[in-house]
Amino acid sequence: MKIRSADQLLVHLDGEMAWRLKEVHELRSSVISAKGKNVDVHVRAGVAMLYAHWEGFVKGAANAYIAYLAHRADKNRDLQDCFVALGMRTTLSQMGASNKANAAVAAVTFLRDEQDQGVRLSKAAISSDSNLNSEVFKNIADWLGIDCSQYSTRFPLLDETLLATRNGIAHGEYLQIDAQRFHTLVDEILEMLRWFKTDIENAVAQKTFLKVPSGAPLVAGPINTPGASVAL
Repeated sequence: MKIRSADQLLVHLDGEMAWRLKEVHELRSSVISAKGKNVDVHVRAGVAMLYAHWEGFVKGAANAYIAYLAHRADKNRDLQDCFVALGMRTTLSQMGASNKANAAVAAVTFLRDEQDQGVRLSKAAISSDSNLNSEVFKNIADWLGIDCSQYSTRFPLLDETLLATRNGIAHGEYLQIDAQRFHTLVDEILEMLRWFKTDIENAVAQKTFLKVPSGAPLVAGPINTPGASVAL
């Protein structure tokens, strides 16, 4: 993924959100038009796809943001600690997995000698592990320096409704979720995706990835307040 400018990143995020919203709208329409037992079929398919879009957008948007920062190659000393840690994650993991001196020395050398070097970020640094539950999402947010306290009220919904239902469906269980609950679930998960998109957009506009942020908010509304972006 080549993201060489803030504009390219924003266009990429807009495109990723747009096609996902269109597909979820079509899934929702199929539930509305279904009759009888067919409603359950479309709801079950809709839940599985809604989760796919949740995981796909969060992981993709996060890595697009990292790709942008990788191209910028700001000096380590100028970046927030989370991005420096992300850049030296391999070195840190080697030190943690070994009691050998050379692994520890490599970590110390990095800390001493790399402060004035451009950060080295993998363009696919963010993984969703297995299921993108609240714990995994919070970990991704922490790597990106995003405050996820605003998302926390939705964590039970994410874990106990979306993830639990999706996993049951994926394992062949006949789970039911009524159509009205499905529509509410769609609204709340899509809103979380918009929050995440807005948080990244504001971080880029304000350059909050730097220790001394600068710039103006890209979108209207309170700075770094989820939901501030205009819905697509």
